[in-house]
Amino acid sequence: MHLDIPKTLTEIAADKIRQMIISGEFEFGQQVTESQLSELFGLSKTPVREALLRLCSEHLIEIRPRCGTFICRLTSEEIDNISELRIALETCAIHSALNKNREKLLTELQQNIQRCEPFLLKPDRDAYLALDIAFHRSLLKFANNPYLMDMHRNTTTKVLAMRNRLTFSQEYITRSIQEHKEIVEGLGNNDSEQACRILKQHIDSGFTVRAKRLLSDVAE
Repeated sequence: MHLDIPKTLTEIAADKIRQMIISGEFEFGQQVTESQLSELFGLSKTPVREALLRLCSEHLIEIRPRCGTFICRLTSEEIDNISELRIALETCAIHSALNKNREKLLTELQQNIQRCEPFLLKPDRDAYLALDIAFHRSLLKFANNPYLMDMHRNTTTKVLAMRNRLTFSQEYITRSIQEHKEIVEGLGNNDSEQACRILKQHIDSGFTVRAKRLLSDVAE
């Protein structure tokens, strides 16, 4: 029997801050204070302080002695590092998922692509992004490795935050869906190497290059 364990106040505060970073309510590099967050969430300072420490360990918060507490910043080098780790985790998940849950993986990915088909004619940014996230998480889900899943979740929080600051044209969405199809085609043919090559290209062109270009544009 599965029991839902209530979240602690620290977990609630951490979830709220994390989501505000992802959504863009907090800007990269923005200073925050325990008092500000306590008032915003209606919580005492203790769970907020503990939440900030937890998020600091996830590299989402920077605590600078004698300066203050800040939302993380993203640099070009960090984007490269995040993408490198994400590719490593997802390609590892592909090999594991094919060995453990090949049919379930293929079924869920194919259903995901079918749900994306309407966006080829009529773009829906938010719906597309939700399904794109679900596509990549399916790789981790069927790898059936909680350690791999935890590492991926921590890694992709900054990815999600940056994605919400990018634009998504019809051309981009069409190309992204096509790359998803090619990944699934490789998996269906038991060609994991082809699937991993396309996945790397998909992440590099869809996130790494575009995120670094956005940073460059902001700097100018």
